Amino acid sequence: MRQREPDLTGRLDRLLRFDDFVEARHEAEHGRARVAGLLRLIPVGMIIYNVYNLTSFSLTPDIAGLSIVIRLLIVTPMALVIAGLIAHVGPTAREALVLAGMMVGVAGPILFFWLTQAPLGNYTFAESILVVIYGNVLIAMRFRHALAFSIVAFACAVLAVDTKAGLDPTLREVFCLQFATACAFSLYANFRMEELRCREYLRTLAAQLASEAAEEARRLYQGLSGTDALTGLPNRRVLDETAEAWFAEERPAALMMIDVDHFKPFNDTLGHPAGDACLRRVAAVLATFVQGPGTLPDILAARFGGEEFAFIVRDVGAPEAVRLGAALVRAVEALGIGHPGRPDGHGVVTVSVGIALKGAGAACDREALFASADTALYRAKRLGRNGYALAEDRTGTAPPWVAAISTSA
Repeated sequence: MRQREPDLTGRLDRLLRFDDFVEARHEAEHGRARVAGLLRLIPVGMIIYNVYNLTSFSLTPDIAGLSIVIRLLIVTPMALVIAGLIAHVGPTAREALVLAGMMVGVAGPILFFWLTQAPLGNYTFAESILVVIYGNVLIAMRFRHALAFSIVAFACAVLAVDTKAGLDPTLREVFCLQFATACAFSLYANFRMEELRCREYLRTLAAQLASEAAEEARRLYQGLSGTDALTGLPNRRVLDETAEAWFAEERPAALMMIDVDHFKPFNDTLGHPAGDACLRRVAAVLATFVQGPGTLPDILAARFGGEEFAFIVRDVGAPEAVRLGAALVRAVEALGIGHPGRPDGHGVVTVSVGIALKGAGAACDREALFASADTALYRAKRLGRNGYALAEDRTGTAPPWVAAISTSA
């Protein structure tokens, strides 16, 4: 079934603001690109902004010196400071710095227009319009900032037009209309670009979240499908897959089949809940041989089914495997789980272990090794349980050193 993408439409408000979760994701994915873009555009803007110093001598000779000082010694250094800061602050501060820079940038041309009394000074009014377009379209401020910038810039422009001495009344209306049109046009362009950016990111994020949810579900399913629900050990599927891989290698390995002795009488006497608790405690002890300090590097403990467990150990020979089998037997008996239903009167829960070996240098049939370990397990039970047995070799006998290991263990 196809994973349904989450609905993220509610995570964008009318000012095109993401909620905190989406904003954090967007910044993590696109923050560096935004900073890199601003660092490219700010110098371009400053170059163009200062080109108008050349026109000051022709259009505004009466304030040419003042305009050059403001552009070169106030606005330009401020822009450079902003460029130096935006890579080291968060997204909120970064965009606020950009907005502040644009406010200062547009204030300069408006001030020059208002101050000059030169015959051609009115032509400088267009400079402030270009700054608005630069901020809204080229810099592409976030829409909420572009809206605030446009409103403040328009208010300043109208104030300058209305209070400028000697300005023809017709020009007052024309200039206000021109500035309003520039603000509306550039703000609408900004809105369209920002909406496209935000909507596209939400669609992409929805697909990413759906993919992440599907992957998490897959990992959870794999974890659940590979874990025995009762004991928490790997289950039969993991055991079979591991055995298939390890026994196909040329490295030596050992397989141990472990069975809880007289488990049916335990259940019949104490009940199935007690039986489940017993299996969990036995499994916990077996797990310590995998997780504890000093354990072998390649070892798998799994539940085979019912009251049976299995160990697969890689890179061990017969002596190490027999020592491990003996240790397993002792560890379970040391739990001291009472077993009042045992027909042999032993009184506590024990296990029997059958050990089969795969030698180095050749692959081994998985079914054959399991059959060999199972045969050894039943031999351990015939020998009195609470012990282990090593699979017999072709002569039908176990190696003579097994008894020595058993005695020393």
